Amino acid sequence: QFLTEVDWTGDTDGLDYLIIDTPPGTSDEHISTVQYLQKASAVSGAVVVTTPEEVSLADVRKELSFCRKTGVPVLGIIENMGSYQTR
Repeated sequence: QFLTEVDWTGDTDGLDYLIIDTPPGTSDEHISTVQYLQKASAVSGAVVVTTPEEVSLADVRKELSFCRKTGVPVLGIIENMGSYQTR
């Protein structure tokens, strides 16, 4: 609803970036969002953020597969907390 009801052109002649932070997975919300943005020719790509834990890496593998299947280019992968060490 948010994507469809906002005037993205407005006085600034359009939107430069739209960052959508989603929870892990490939739910209906992910699919709907990608489909809507693809119809608007507004998908440049995805930046995937992960942590070094195996559960997070498994989610990222699913997300990368989702991007491949939907034709969304992966612009990069960021590993958050990669150098964090517990004592």
